[in-house]
Amino acid sequence: MPDDLQSRSVTPPKNQKRPFVPPVFLVNTALRLRRLLLRAADAVVPAYLPVMDRFMGAATTSLLHSAAELRIADHLVDGPLGAAELAKRTGVDADVLERKLLGLCSVNVFRREPDGRFSNNHLSSSLITGSPENIRGFAEFFGMDPVLRAWSQLPAVLREEHTGFDRVHGRGVWDWMAEDDRARANFVEGMSSMTEVVAPAIAAAYPFGEVKKVCDVGGGVGIVLSAVLNRHPHLSGVLFDSEAMLGEAAPHLARKGVAHRVELVGGSFFESVPRGADAYVIKTVLHNWKDPEALRILKNCRAAMDPGHRLIVPDFHVTPDAITTLVPFMDIAGLLIYGGRERSPEVMERLFTEAGFRFGRMWPLPGAQIVFEGIAV
Repeated sequence: MPDDLQSRSVTPPKNQKRPFVPPVFLVNTALRLRRLLLRAADAVVPAYLPVMDRFMGAATTSLLHSAAELRIADHLVDGPLGAAELAKRTGVDADVLERKLLGLCSVNVFRREPDGRFSNNHLSSSLITGSPENIRGFAEFFGMDPVLRAWSQLPAVLREEHTGFDRVHGRGVWDWMAEDDRARANFVEGMSSMTEVVAPAIAAAYPFGEVKKVCDVGGGVGIVLSAVLNRHPHLSGVLFDSEAMLGEAAPHLARKGVAHRVELVGGSFFESVPRGADAYVIKTVLHNWKDPEALRILKNCRAAMDPGHRLIVPDFHVTPDAITTLVPFMDIAGLLIYGGRERSPEVMERLFTEAGFRFGRMWPLPGAQIVFEGIAV
């Protein structure tokens, strides 16, 4: 979400357990193997079957949206339930709900027990509110009617300079979310959950021992900054975001035990970025914007930095042969919904250079993200 939409001291938690960071090689090898097996399966079955799976993707999106909206996975946390009981708890028709759940079971989300009841499985656990790696908020957000209608605009967007969302609704997705509480809550929940998963990996991957003070630009409630400060006790931090977001950030930073090490600064990264840090983190912000806006953000960061200061950009990694559909699909979502794009290292290097940075090192993260480094020149 765009940027424009003194914490009290606390004692850091004692004996705080360091979050587990899965090995990058293991995760990415598993993703490559999964991709290879899917391609191998596609090669030996009649071609129309896997293609039908793909063009029925809208059905899968709607089924997942409905399950997330009704919080079916939450209702199944304590054990299997039949469709009738789930329907009673959620206020929907039992027959329709059972048919919907059978559809989800066919794509391996939820499990149907031998007695006919339904239970959670590995994939549906990602829809449990508040669970590790949960994406319930995004599953509901991307199935909302205004978002689905934006996807339908791809044929027109191929010929025009509009996003699909702007074209069909007459305004941008950020304006819609500013007015729609449910959409905004779902988006923030999804983004926060995904950030919670990757933040420990960012903290472990980058050599933060080489810097002293970190400014998290557009850092939300400080999920990444908290992870970095907890792993690197020598650091102090600045959290830079809108005043409204900072009001939610203070309790989060206190819970993480780092509030006494963080300065909260409100503002817009389209106007300026606070000086005083020797490293600036911009996590999955640039991909929300087209190149001119992304370049403006980078130039504002450079204006706040001295030569030699670090720019640290964790973002999605565009590669010639994607190991997951996440990155190419997110790139199309940028085209149709929020107006941004995913960028390859070559494109990121061009933007860095134009903004006044030397393109530095890169650190892969588990999954589909990478940390790009820029050095102010």
